[in-house]
Amino acid sequence: MIDGLRRFRDEIADGTVLGPVRAVIGLLLGWHALVAAAELSRVGYFGDAFHMPILPEVFVPSDRVYALSLALRVCLSVMVALGIWARPALAASALLLGWALLCDRLQFHHNRYSLACYALLLSLTPCDRSWRALDASGPALREGPFWGVRLAQVQLSIVYLASGGSKLLDADWRSGLVVADRIARHAHLAVQAGVPARIIEVLARQDVSSALAKAAITTELVLVVGPWLRSTRVAVLWCGIWFHAIIQLTAKVETFSILTVAMYGIFAVPDRGARTLRFDPSKTRGRLAASAVLLFDWLSRFELRPWEPDDQRGHSFVIVRRDGTTVTSIRAVAMLARCLPVLFPLWAPIALVASFTKRGDLSTGA
Repeated sequence: MIDGLRRFRDEIADGTVLGPVRAVIGLLLGWHALVAAAELSRVGYFGDAFHMPILPEVFVPSDRVYALSLALRVCLSVMVALGIWARPALAASALLLGWALLCDRLQFHHNRYSLACYALLLSLTPCDRSWRALDASGPALREGPFWGVRLAQVQLSIVYLASGGSKLLDADWRSGLVVADRIARHAHLAVQAGVPARIIEVLARQDVSSALAKAAITTELVLVVGPWLRSTRVAVLWCGIWFHAIIQLTAKVETFSILTVAMYGIFAVPDRGARTLRFDPSKTRGRLAASAVLLFDWLSRFELRPWEPDDQRGHSFVIVRRDGTTVTSIRAVAMLARCLPVLFPLWAPIALVASFTKRGDLSTGA
C-alpha cells in the first residue's frame, strides 16, 4: 500500500492532454459568471431578497462586493481559457464560485458545484503546459505531477456513483416514473432543439420510460468503473458522450453534460505524438486527413509527416499506430475518429464496419 501511495505521489506524465480540458472549463466558468451577472442586472441582488446562506450571514457579501466578484470571475475565466496563470486562476475561480454557492443555497445546482470542484482539482494538475495564448518562450516542459489528475478522475467516478446509486435505490426512478415526468416537463425544450415530437411521445410511454430509466442507471454505474480499465475505456466514454447528448436534448441540466464530457479528456492517455499520419499532399483524401489532424487533434495524438515513397505507395494516407503497426483506408478513418474529439462520436459505427474487414490493415499484408 505504501508503494502504491508513493507511485500516486510521484507519477509524472505529459500534461498536453489537459490543455483542451482547461480551456473548456474556463469557458464554462465565464458563462456561469455572465449568467449570474445578467441575473443580478435583471432580478437584483439575491442578498436583498429571501436567501438561504450556508455560511453565517456575516460572510454574505454586499451587492457591490458581489458584483465585483462576478467581474473578477469573468476576468479569471479568460485567463483560464487562454492559459495565462491558468492554475492560480482556476483555484481562484473555484473558490469564488464556491463562495457564491455557500452564500445562497437557492443558487446551488449540481453542475455548478461540479464545475467548482473540477476547477479546483484541475488547478493541481499540469494543465498549463499546453493551449497557451502567450508562449513566447518556445518549447517548454510539458510534463508534471499527475496526482491531481487521478483525484479528478476519482471525483468524476464519485459523481456517477452518487447519481447512479441514488437512482438505483429510488423506486420511482427504477420504475421510470421520474424519467416520464422529466420528459413531459421538458418536452418543449427537446422539440425546440430539433427532436421530433413523435419521438418525445414514444419516450414518454410508461414501458419505454421504464426501459430508459434502467438503461440510464446501468450506464451511470458502468461509467464509474469503465473509464479506469484500458480494455473498456474508449467504448465506455463513447457511450457516455451519447448518454449526455440525450440528456442535454431531453432535460434541463444547464451545462452539466458539456462539463462532464469535457472532463472525459482527463482519461486520455498522455502519449503526445505517439501516432504518425503520413499523407500524400498530391491527393485530396491525403490533404483532408492532414487538415483534420491539424484542426482537430486537440489532444496532440498525431505527428504529421509528408509521404515518403516506399512499399506502401498508392495510399492517400497511412497511420502508424502506437505499437508500430500501419493502417489505411477504413481502418485509418476509424483511428482518426477514435483520436480526434470532434469525430469521436462517430467512432463506434466506423470501427464496427472496419472490424468486418482486414482491408486497410497493412500489417497483415492485405
